[in-house]
Amino acid sequence: MATVVIPLFAVKTLNATPAQVGFLVTCEFLGFLLLGLPAGAWIDRRRVERVLVFASLGRTAVFGTIAALALTGGLSIQPLYALMFAASLCTVFLGISYQSILPRIVDRQLLPGANSRVEFTLSLAEITGPAIAGFLLALATSSYVLGAAAVCFGIATLLLSRIRVTGAAAAPPARTTTLVRDVRDGIRYVLRVPMFRVMAIRSSTYNFCNIATTTMFLLLLASVLRLPSAYIGIIFSGAGAGATLGALSAVRLSRRFGVGPTVLGACVLAGIASIPLPFARSGTWLIVASIGYGIASGCIVVSNILQLSVRQALCAPGMQARLSATMRFLVWGVIPLGASAAGLVANVIGVRQTLALAVAGELVSIVPLYFSPLRRVVDLDVEPEPAPEPPPEGAAGDGARPEARQLSD
Repeated sequence: MATVVIPLFAVKTLNATPAQVGFLVTCEFLGFLLLGLPAGAWIDRRRVERVLVFASLGRTAVFGTIAALALTGGLSIQPLYALMFAASLCTVFLGISYQSILPRIVDRQLLPGANSRVEFTLSLAEITGPAIAGFLLALATSSYVLGAAAVCFGIATLLLSRIRVTGAAAAPPARTTTLVRDVRDGIRYVLRVPMFRVMAIRSSTYNFCNIATTTMFLLLLASVLRLPSAYIGIIFSGAGAGATLGALSAVRLSRRFGVGPTVLGACVLAGIASIPLPFARSGTWLIVASIGYGIASGCIVVSNILQLSVRQALCAPGMQARLSATMRFLVWGVIPLGASAAGLVANVIGVRQTLALAVAGELVSIVPLYFSPLRRVVDLDVEPEPAPEPPPEGAAGDGARPEARQLSD
């Protein structure tokens, strides 16, 4: 709901320009660029389920503040920038924690099914959220819709507080290295393993272009075509429906065609389905573009589920949060850059032209996958990649402190 309500509020209530909407989306993801790496190393030293709850609680407070300011008429674009940045910091810890906790409570071979269930739940929210947001924006003031989003985040916090991790997986492993060393190990781990390295290149390139696609498509519907909020909500709910079908079919497709070929095929189909987006106008082209947007969303969910499952299966014990954080930094850290670039370019050449460039970039991002070892992966019966070797006892090199200066981190 919030992903649609916030940009629509900025466009329709605050009269935001394309550059301002781009910067707003930048603030929404800026936390991954600034805190993504140290957050993962820090989470590896904590009980993950507690981090989940506190991060969700923080996000609830941020959106409650946004709703309160909107209700009193005191919300302008500048405070909204700051509040969305605060929300992005909470999302960093929430996103890394949820990806790190699943391998602690689910067997490796069951990871695709578990990730599919998580994505299925998220997809249901993507179906109902935008539709509800669009209709509420048509019936009520935006401040009440923002308040409803805050209530939804509060309910999510209550549900997350019921998660329990028991046994050996509950306690974080003892650390003899510094936080800086742990961050460096996470980076080296991703760059050393070919599978992780290719996934990072493909996904970062795709996300840079995809955030531009999503932002410009929303602006095209709201500012250029001037569609009512309810119609925009329906279109984005169609993307959620596609994502739901993708979540339900990912495991079956991987069993039939193999994990790697399914990922590659899904990415190719997503790129092709996005081609009609820049041509969206009233009538038939708008319907075709909306259907293509939904198909692309479903294909990317299939790809995300299987790539995440491969990463989790290949990851060494004790490295899950650092792997997730490094990948999030590389993959999501480019999102604010892509959003800002899209907004600036759209101010110069126009929304529709910028959307066309973004879709072309999504197609180019498929190339690294074709030449990667991922396309040869059939199932998840794989051995985890070994973690980086710890420094020798008492060694001061490579980021470790001298023995006499060891302090508690």
